[in-house]
Amino acid sequence: MNNETYNPNITNAKKGKGAPSGSGKNDQEGKLTFINRISVFFSSARTRIVLGIILALFAIYLLISFVSFFAGAGIADQNMVSNYDIVENAQQPDQISNLGAAVGAWASDHIIANGVGVAAVILVIWSIVIAARLFRNEKVHFFSYTLMSIFSTITFSILIGALTYGIDYSFFHLGGAFGYYTNKWLIGAIGYIGMIAVNIILLVIWGMLCYKTIMLIYTKTKEVINRKKFDGDDVDENAAEQNVESLDEVIGRRQYAVESQPEKTSKQEDEEKTSFPFMGKKPEKKKVEKKKQEQPQVQASSEPAVMAGIESGEVSNPNDPTGEYIHYKFPSLDLLENRTMSVDRVDVEEQESNKNRIIETLGHYGIQIKHIDVHVGPTVTLFEIIPEDGVKVSKIRNLEDDIALSLAALGIRIIAPMPGRGTIGIEVPNRDPQVVPMRQVLASKKFQETKCKLPMCLGCTVTNEVFVADLTKMPHLLVAGATGKGKSVGLNAIITSLLYSKGPSELKFVLVDPKRVEFSVYADLEKYFFAKPEDEDRAIVTQTDKVVKVLNCLVQEMENRYEVLEEVKVRTVEDYNAKWRQGLRNERDGHGDKKYPYMPYIVAIIDEFSDMMMTAGKEVETPIIRIAQKARAVGIHMIIATQRPSVQVVTGLIRANFPGRVAFAVSSSTDSRIILDAPGAHRLIGRGDMLFSVNGETTRLQCPFIDTKEIVDICDFIREQEENDRNIEHEHPFYLPEYVGETENNGGGGDASSLKDRDPLFEEAVRYIVQGDVASTSSLQRRYEIGYNRAGRIMDQMEAAGIVGPATGGKPRKVLISPADAEGLLSTL
Repeated sequence: MNNETYNPNITNAKKGKGAPSGSGKNDQEGKLTFINRISVFFSSARTRIVLGIILALFAIYLLISFVSFFAGAGIADQNMVSNYDIVENAQQPDQISNLGAAVGAWASDHIIANGVGVAAVILVIWSIVIAARLFRNEKVHFFSYTLMSIFSTITFSILIGALTYGIDYSFFHLGGAFGYYTNKWLIGAIGYIGMIAVNIILLVIWGMLCYKTIMLIYTKTKEVINRKKFDGDDVDENAAEQNVESLDEVIGRRQYAVESQPEKTSKQEDEEKTSFPFMGKKPEKKKVEKKKQEQPQVQASSEPAVMAGIESGEVSNPNDPTGEYIHYKFPSLDLLENRTMSVDRVDVEEQESNKNRIIETLGHYGIQIKHIDVHVGPTVTLFEIIPEDGVKVSKIRNLEDDIALSLAALGIRIIAPMPGRGTIGIEVPNRDPQVVPMRQVLASKKFQETKCKLPMCLGCTVTNEVFVADLTKMPHLLVAGATGKGKSVGLNAIITSLLYSKGPSELKFVLVDPKRVEFSVYADLEKYFFAKPEDEDRAIVTQTDKVVKVLNCLVQEMENRYEVLEEVKVRTVEDYNAKWRQGLRNERDGHGDKKYPYMPYIVAIIDEFSDMMMTAGKEVETPIIRIAQKARAVGIHMIIATQRPSVQVVTGLIRANFPGRVAFAVSSSTDSRIILDAPGAHRLIGRGDMLFSVNGETTRLQCPFIDTKEIVDICDFIREQEENDRNIEHEHPFYLPEYVGETENNGGGGDASSLKDRDPLFEEAVRYIVQGDVASTSSLQRRYEIGYNRAGRIMDQMEAAGIVGPATGGKPRKVLISPADAEGLLSTL
C-alpha cells in the first residue's frame, strides 16, 4: 500500500508537526488508552472464545426454534403467541409445541410470520459466521457483516414476497409480513411491472454489495486447508480439482509460440482482473501478440527450416537454439490451481489499532513520531516510521520485545534504519496471513517480462510486489529453515519458475535428494531437463557415494567448458552461446563432425545438505567449493538446502562462496546469524515467511505455494510430449563427463598395462582416428559423446599400443600407423 492510496498519519502529526503539548496531549493519550483497552479486551483470546460460544449457542437455539416453527409448531402455537405474552406462556409450557419453548415460539412468530419470512435464516448464518471467525482468531468484520446481513434479509424478504405474491397462505407468507405488505404497497404505488423492476434493482444491488463477502466465506475453508498443507510442506494428492477458467496468453519470455487457442470471453477477462488484485493488470494482448510476431525473426537468418515450421503451425518452440526440442510446448498456467488472494484481510481498523499501540509504546519511552506509513503484505504489515529529530535509532531497535508485547504479536522485526529510505521499519505479522498462489506470481507482469537469465519467482514482498531474482547474478543460493516452515515448497517454487521460463535446450537440472521423496515427482523429466553421468540409471541422486561422483562430474564439466571458452576466446557461457548462434555452431573438425556444442545452464539442487556432510564431509564439500568458486562463468549454478544451519554443516568456505541466502523460520538467533550473517530469521512466523539476502541486502518475502498435485500435472504435461512427439532428436539426458578416480586416471603414458582392460569403444575409436589421421581427446569426446577422462584413457591405450604418438602440449597427437596396419593390429590385440 502506497502513500497515494492510504496514508495513515497519526492524529497529532498534521502539517509535519509533532504532538501538541499541554492538556490536549494528555486528553489524547487518555483517549488512546481507553480505546486500546477496549481493543485489547475484544482481541483477547478468552473474550473471543466466550463471545463465540454465546453466538454459536444463540445460532443453534434459533435454528432449532425456526425448524420447529416450519415443521408445524408455528400453527399449533399461533393462538398462544397471539393471546398471551412470553411470561404467561412460560408458565404453561405444556401448551407450547415449539422446541424452543415460549421464547422460541414468540421469536419465530415475530421474526418469521410477522417479520421477514424464511429470510430469517440469514440471522442464523450471521451468528455462525461471526462465531467461527472468533474461534479461529480471525478478523471479524462485525459491522460490515452485520450491515450486509441486514440488507440481505430485507432484500430476500421482499424478493420472496414478490415471487409468492398472490398465493393464499392460511398460516404465513414465505416473505413474511414485511415482504408481503411491501410488495402490496409497491403494486398500489407503481403497479405490478414497477414492483418487478424494484425487486430486480434490489437483487442487482445486493449482488454488487455482497458478492465479495460471499466469495470470501465460500473460499475460506479451502484457504485454511492450503495453509495447513504449507505448514508441514505436505499436500493431499486426492484433493478435488478446481474448475478454473483458462488463461490463453503465453507465459515466460521463452514461450514464443503456442498452439492456437480460442479467444477469451469477456467473462474470462473480468475474472482474470479480479484474480490478481495486488499485482496490477496483465500485459495488454496487443503487446503479447507483437512479441510473438517479432521473436521468430531472431531465428530466421540461421534456421530457415524453423521459419517454415512456424508458418505451417508445426513449431511450438522457435527459440530452441539446437533444434532438438523445436516441438517442445511450455506448460501453461491452466496446470496450476486458480487460488484467489484477498487484499482486505488486514483492514483499516486493525492497522489503526496496531499503529496506535506502537505510538503508545514508543511514547512510554520518550520517543515521539513524526509520521507513519503502512504497507500491507500477505503475511506481515510494514509500519514505516519517521521519528522526531534527535531520536537514536538504537533506542527503537532495543524496544523490539516491548513492541511485540504491546501488539500481542507472534514476533515482530525491526529494520533500523531501512536501507536507502531514511526511515525505521516495524514488521508486524497479520492476524490472518494469506497464501500466495504460484499461479498468480507466474502470471504477473514482473515475471512475464523479466530479463533475468534464470528467473526465480520467490514470492511477494511486504508491499505486495512480485519478487523475481536472477540465479545467474548470485550465482549460488543457500537455503535453510526448520522443519515444516516452507523450505521444500520454496525449492519446488524455484524449480517451477525455471520450468516456466526455460526450455530443455537451455536448462538442465542435477537434483540430489537424500530423503528420496522430495524430488521424486520430477523423475519424468529425465530426457528433457536432467543432466547425469552416462552410466547412472537414475537421474535423481539419492545415495551419498553417487553424490560425490556426480559432483565431481560437474567439476569435470566445468573444466571442459573452460577449455572450450579458452579455444573460442570468450569469457562467459552467454558470450559463447551468442557466438554459437551466430555461426560457431556450424564449425566442424577435420572429419565433418560439429566441433563445438551448445552449453545449457546447469542448476544443481541439493536437499538435506546436512545429511551428506555428516556422512561424506570433505568428499562432498570439496567439489561444491570448486564449483562455487569457478562455475559461474560457464553457466553452472548450485542451490543447497539444509534444515540444520550449524557451523559444521554451513562451513566458512560455503558461506563465503554462496552470497545468495534464503532463510525460512529457524529456531534460534544463532542459526539466523549462520545463514544470514544477521539475526531476524528466528522471528519469522513460518508458513513460507522468509528472508532473502544477497550481497548484504535483505528482503522479507512470502514464498508462493504450489502443491504436489500441481507439480505432477506439470511433469505429466512435459512427459506426454516426450512420449508422443516423434520429432524429438534427443533421446537421452544431458550426459556429464565421466568421473575417473585418481588411481584410474594415472594410467597411460605408453604403459602397455593399460591394454589389459581396453575400453569398449577402443576398436571403433582406433578406426576413427587412423582414418582421419588426427588424434585428439576432444575429437573423441565430440564423436562419441563421452567424458574427458574416458576419452583421455582411450587415447592413452592407443599410445600404449603404438597407434598414436605421445601428447605434445595442446596439439593433436600424431597417428603412427595406416588404416590397413590398424586392422591387422586390432586382430592381434
